[in-house]
Amino acid sequence: MIVYFPSCNFTKASPEASEKIKSYLKRRFGARVAGCCRPGHKTLTAGDTAVTICQSCSAICRENCSDVEELSVFELLDGDERFPWPDLSGEVLALQDCWRARNKPQLHAAVRSILVKMNAQVFELPENRERSKFCGTFRYNPMRPGNLAIAPGYFGRQMEGYLELHSAEEQQALMEVHCQSYPAGRMVCYCNSCLRGIQQGGGDGVHLMELMTSNM
Repeated sequence: MIVYFPSCNFTKASPEASEKIKSYLKRRFGARVAGCCRPGHKTLTAGDTAVTICQSCSAICRENCSDVEELSVFELLDGDERFPWPDLSGEVLALQDCWRARNKPQLHAAVRSILVKMNAQVFELPENRERSKFCGTFRYNPMRPGNLAIAPGYFGRQMEGYLELHSAEEQQALMEVHCQSYPAGRMVCYCNSCLRGIQQGGGDGVHLMELMTSNM
């Protein structure tokens, strides 16, 4: 069974888009919509497919449920011949790849394929795909104890050496400098932390799922 983890952060930030995609996945794939991934991953059973929209949800499912396949909702929908893609009329969108997704080439490919399906032009940053170093302010704060407890491999060992602690003022400056490297226009993200960072830095950020569900 497909089990969709809608992400507490994404649902809070984009409630309308979240409801649209949950309804679509239930109709189209008979998906079961889970709640928060932290207790929700315990309901997965062997043979299920965990579909995620959040890098943290992805990590928690992968680390705790080795007998379950996990993939991004963008990978699932990229292969869906029935999805009602909106037409963005050739809009140029700067694409922000996520540092935490740097080892996910299938996700990189799906995101770009989706943007082409929506008739958008993709502006690629020099630090894209596996070269991305950006995840908003995620790497600039101490790791939360709850994250370390639920997925110590990912949030602990894999993050070791990558955290760069900065004050709130320094983080704000870093976000602003990053956004200044973009061309004019909207910046599309597929990561909640990336989007918050872009918006914090003054960029015109939009979540990819917001674009995808704009005509549903």
